[in-house]
Amino acid sequence: MDLKKKTFSGFIWLFAGNSSQTVFQILVTTILARLISPDDFGVVAIGTVFIGFSKIFSQLGMGAAIVQRREISTSHIRTAFSISLFLGIFFCLLTVMLSNQVALYFEMTELSTVLKMVSIIFIIDSFVSVSQAIIQRKLKMKYYALTELISYLIAFGGLGVTLAFLNYGMYALVYASILQAILRAILVSYLEPHSVIPFFKRESFYDLFFFASGQTFAKIANYFAGEGDNLVVGKMLSADALGNYSQAYKLMVAPVRLIGQSLNIILFPVLASVQRDKTRVRRAYYRSIQFVAYTSLIISVVLFVNAEEIVLILLGSEWLQVVIPFQILAIGTIFRMSYKVSDSLVKALGDVYKRAIIQFGYAISVLLFSYIGHFWGIEGVAIGVLISIMLNFISMTYLSLLQFKDNGREFIKLHFKPILLAFVVFVFSYFVLYFLRTLNLNLILLEIIYIVLVFGFVMFVMIKFKEPLGISNEINAILQKLAQRKK
Repeated sequence: MDLKKKTFSGFIWLFAGNSSQTVFQILVTTILARLISPDDFGVVAIGTVFIGFSKIFSQLGMGAAIVQRREISTSHIRTAFSISLFLGIFFCLLTVMLSNQVALYFEMTELSTVLKMVSIIFIIDSFVSVSQAIIQRKLKMKYYALTELISYLIAFGGLGVTLAFLNYGMYALVYASILQAILRAILVSYLEPHSVIPFFKRESFYDLFFFASGQTFAKIANYFAGEGDNLVVGKMLSADALGNYSQAYKLMVAPVRLIGQSLNIILFPVLASVQRDKTRVRRAYYRSIQFVAYTSLIISVVLFVNAEEIVLILLGSEWLQVVIPFQILAIGTIFRMSYKVSDSLVKALGDVYKRAIIQFGYAISVLLFSYIGHFWGIEGVAIGVLISIMLNFISMTYLSLLQFKDNGREFIKLHFKPILLAFVVFVFSYFVLYFLRTLNLNLILLEIIYIVLVFGFVMFVMIKFKEPLGISNEINAILQKLAQRKK
């Protein structure tokens, strides 16, 4: 199978896996939001922020270095694993030691116990970080997607929901998180086994360290950028406010993970494998950007217009405070998805330190604008995050275009037609929803009709005007595949 087919096949598997997981996440969230209070969600959200940040250090970017390096040996794999395991144990113990201090800082008593419990995830994940990187490097995206889906479905869909019904509260989320890590570790280790006997070779470490250290610096900054708003809300407002804000964020980020994250995961190893052929890399980058522009703008429009119904159906009437921050965050969908494509490009070409500098600027802007915004509540925080995402999008796009010495005209031109299509879809979807609301239909029935009408309209426009929109090749390829399946 050639690289183009591997890329397409890998994306389809990731998209299918992420689609399935997104559907299950929505269903699980719908259930859990009615069984667990916003305050409990807020406590676990802070615990997740702390654990996620520490995991960056515990893996030291070794997995990404394994994916990016053109040639790897057994000593590279074993050295990377040994470093990850050592750091995983260290950060597990460190988290337990600091748990009381972290809980006191955020003034959340239960947070101490939560941190002690989830600290075991450090050790569990350190066992599989290298195996997961090898799966990604080999473009075995079917297995990558299935391990995430299966582990989430059993852990949160099974154990998490069951414990929530038994009134375990926040601990339903904690136990589900631990079980997911265990299941993922078992599946990944089975699919891509390697020696777990500690081994260290200095030359192999140096081969990986330059990229790994740059990746680590960038991930630290990116993590603060991704979680800085939660830290501000949790510290400056309340656990209840954080519970509401985190749910708005989760709803908004679902389509980003569905498409943007799938592209990110597959593009990184694909572009890394052809990193010396700038012509192929440039072509793949612009095609991905165009795809993201069309999909993200349409998703953004649908989420913005339909926000109230989404919140009422998925979370319930007691979560209506989520609507406005959700709409604000939805506006930034294109910026969030597009910079993920640029991020994959820059990582694949090894320009990790410039990327790290931009990500540190992004982190500072999130913390700064979130802090300024918190004076106006979670809506103000959402606006601050939106501004930061836009600035990061501009910076990462500039760094990406530098790789090809492009002036940006083609990049800007690619967005004209997607913006026009998004405006047409906005007008159509707004008036369709306005009309449906006047009929006083059952909420779920209204939503089904709305989605069918909007989706049908988008498909009609894209097929009817595929040539003016510049997507005739993509549409024809999809139609041919559908015709072949019917035969």
